[in-house]
Amino acid sequence: MKNNEYILNTTVLSGQCDSLMRLRTEAAFMAFQDVASRHATLLDIDDYSLLEKDNALWVVSKTKIKINELPLWNDEITIRTWPMGAEGVRCNRCYQIIKDNNVAINGITEWVIIDAETRMLRKVETTSYPKDIDWITEKSIEERFRRFRDDFTEEDFVYKRLVRSGDIDVTHHTNNVTYITMLLDTFTVKELESKRWEDIEVSYLNESLEGETLSIYRKKTDEGYLFKIKKEDGKNAVMAFLR
Repeated sequence: MKNNEYILNTTVLSGQCDSLMRLRTEAAFMAFQDVASRHATLLDIDDYSLLEKDNALWVVSKTKIKINELPLWNDEITIRTWPMGAEGVRCNRCYQIIKDNNVAINGITEWVIIDAETRMLRKVETTSYPKDIDWITEKSIEERFRRFRDDFTEEDFVYKRLVRSGDIDVTHHTNNVTYITMLLDTFTVKELESKRWEDIEVSYLNESLEGETLSIYRKKTDEGYLFKIKKEDGKNAVMAFLR
């Protein structure tokens, strides 16, 4: 029986913190990405294994996190992750950052598998995704992922961003966490210091590649902020919401 969860005990380092020495939002996303990758390696379903065995790659399609408390520099934390059973072409993976035995941040991602050559979706059952796991049915976040509506106008445009080599990950497209930085870069340091995000949700729609110029849009609503990152061809790479 393969291990159905992975737990990492670690410390919040200064390089993971913002100007107020709080764990940066991007660092929380990166921590989730890192423990997911580590656990996938232990389960023999990491990107390299999936590519070698099935000519396929993992891609995050949606992410949601809920922040109860932001850990601070030098805080001892536990990062926990566990995958859930596959549903057709989708798999959910849950995350928690725990501080002093309390859940500081909950997270959940929806993953899909794409063919390495065609970049089309693959059913999970066509790959070596493990079947000998006693799946944990607990969900870190029960809410469904939201449906985004693209009603942005050019008045919502904030800035353009060129995708550079340092933005690219193992799948040769823009790393998911880089998009979070793009969204937060629409705010000044003073604005970010005055805010503490409670809910963040990101929908990854189309991949972007090195050399592409992306347009970032932001719209204020009664709930929070809506975002869009648009590609040069007019397709949306990302839609997001921050409360």
